[in-house]
Amino acid sequence: MSKARNRPPRLEPRVVPPPVPAPAPTLGELLERSHVAGRAVATGPSELRRLVERAAGGRAAPDPLDRAWKVVREVFGATPEAPLIDPELTIRAARRAVSRIAEVAGTGANIAFATSRPASLITVYLALARMARISGGTVDDDDDSSPLRVDGRADRELRWVDGVAMVTDGESLCSTRGPEAAREWVFLAPRPALVVADGPYADAALAAGIEVIAFAGIDHCSLAVERSGCCTVVPMWTDRPPAAYRPLLEHALGAAVEPSAADGSAPSGPAHAG
Repeated sequence: MSKARNRPPRLEPRVVPPPVPAPAPTLGELLERSHVAGRAVATGPSELRRLVERAAGGRAAPDPLDRAWKVVREVFGATPEAPLIDPELTIRAARRAVSRIAEVAGTGANIAFATSRPASLITVYLALARMARISGGTVDDDDDSSPLRVDGRADRELRWVDGVAMVTDGESLCSTRGPEAAREWVFLAPRPALVVADGPYADAALAAGIEVIAFAGIDHCSLAVERSGCCTVVPMWTDRPPAAYRPLLEHALGAAVEPSAADGSAPSGPAHAG
């Protein structure tokens, strides 16, 4: 028997089709992955119930607690059993907020910006303040305020960075929780037509009767429950790294310039919580 007959049959190489690339994540999926939206990390169902009950306590409408939960579901997508933020609600609210900023800026009006969480949100505010100026609005800068006592610490000051107010100790930008700096900010700044803020700054502006666009998680759901009528809430967690907000910011700014690029329809005017 010849050697050729002893050889195994020659096999044709198997053609393996190239792998099908995974579809790019949607904006909503990106927001959930980066925890800008989605389930709460620190706020559980029991804590959310307490927050909503507290917010509903000051309302005189019939069935205030039912009304409060209705607002929380509409604005955040949360329920008593699920303390989460629906990313689609975040996206829609962000588009409305940017559209409203452009609308007010187009009249030449003054818009004020302030953040209590500069380590997370400063890039968002700087971009929105720049857009407001480009759209024709006035965004004031100011000198540092006199020393303040903020959150139990002395020698704090208000500082404006390209039109965005925040607290500083002279060396770093500080987060704030208490109302002291926000009240001083409202007192010092010329009364604006619109405020873009979070935390105590949003509370102080609303207490002064100013229209507010507020960035807030469900841990600050009182903004939506108590302040209906003059507050547009953009529901999102406000303690993420700055880069986590970039996809949402780029989408909302792009939608303001080319509405059809977002969802095929132009953003409407201001849509207020509640």
